[in-house]
Amino acid sequence: MRAILTFSRGWNALVAARSLGRRGIEVIAGDEYQFSPTSFSKYTIASFLYPSPDRDPEGFLDKLEEIIRQYARDGEEYVLMPFHKETYVIAQNRARFEPLIKMAIPTIEQILQVDDKGSLARMCQERKLPMPATIVSDSPDEFRRQAEGFTYPAFVKVRRSAAAVGVKQVHNAAEAIAAADEFANRFHVPWAAYPLLQPAVPGDDYCTTFLFDHGQPRATMTYHNLRTYPVKSGTGVLRETVDAPAMERTGAALLGSLGWHGVAEVDFRWQGGAAEPLLIEVNPRFWGGLPQSVASGWDYPYLLYRLAVDGTVAPVDPHSSDVKTETPVMALLATLEEIVSDNDRFDAIRSAYHEWRATSGQAHRLRSLGDLFESMKEAVDAKQRWERARSLLNDHRHTVSDVWSWHDPLPALGVLYPLAVFMKNGKVSTELLVSEEPVPATK
Repeated sequence: MRAILTFSRGWNALVAARSLGRRGIEVIAGDEYQFSPTSFSKYTIASFLYPSPDRDPEGFLDKLEEIIRQYARDGEEYVLMPFHKETYVIAQNRARFEPLIKMAIPTIEQILQVDDKGSLARMCQERKLPMPATIVSDSPDEFRRQAEGFTYPAFVKVRRSAAAVGVKQVHNAAEAIAAADEFANRFHVPWAAYPLLQPAVPGDDYCTTFLFDHGQPRATMTYHNLRTYPVKSGTGVLRETVDAPAMERTGAALLGSLGWHGVAEVDFRWQGGAAEPLLIEVNPRFWGGLPQSVASGWDYPYLLYRLAVDGTVAPVDPHSSDVKTETPVMALLATLEEIVSDNDRFDAIRSAYHEWRATSGQAHRLRSLGDLFESMKEAVDAKQRWERARSLLNDHRHTVSDVWSWHDPLPALGVLYPLAVFMKNGKVSTELLVSEEPVPATK
């Protein structure tokens, strides 16, 4: 039993390697950079490097076929399991690989329908699925016209990106137009794929995950991002599993209508209570919070492996879990950033001060001065601030690490991966770490 995993730098690939390896499935890990965490796992029997799927798709496909042929053994279960955007290149060329190895991934047509945030928004609007009102324009002029009358704050988003790359919060039409132009130039997007504009939705981030068997949902679970990094606009780095039937119904309705096959994850924003969860975007592949799914009992990597080999899987019974998972260092940085940027109390001081200044008459101001000092005292109250910090830090108690395992310790050396990125590119950025760097302009 063998599986080839691509984008092995991802923590989700590492958790998959451990999941498969514990069941006796040998892992071959591939990436375009050396020192990926998965390559250090005791369950990985070999690792290989491939050209960038974005910049050199033909070179990537050639190398992948070479590796598939190299590690094939007659009559043995053999599965290809991509983890990031290389899924799209493989799906587009699936006829090249299906005679050589098993896989369970959606078609390229299904992927493109949901990966493009513009076509996704139009699809949700047509099917009356809950989604924030979104401007999807086909030219810069159309974007500028619609941005003038939009509701702010809002987010300008590149239509196709991951890990919060190509997303910027804006507070008025001028900022929105400038951000859209910046993204269009930086990512070299054509007019027909011009960035979109979406209102900032109050609430928290929720991620609903799925495994589909030819349009039929077989497994679904939802986790809540307690922290993201960067704060408010980044990816989840501290998570908990939650019950979310409304989100799961919406995601299943969308993906089921497309005849989805394989895994996917749907992002929602939800204020809680009776408010309706709003669909934000779809990841047509494995998701960054896969460690939370597996730690909570939904073993998607093995389920996908069985779907690829057997052609079908039985539905997974839902269950509850109080497990929390976190990405080391980044989760703590997110919490520290929240602690030091807690401006709520200072906003209260500012508001109280302006109210005091607006009070007419010197005598009245003197009488209300005590209220102002009381507001200031509450805002700088060290005990209250410590309680807030302790509450945030308590979220890290008894968490499961995305990386560290006493039974498989060497992947912690994956911290060398950013160094490899720096050596190759002369810089390190979020875009480079998640393969979302702008495509170089054609000369």
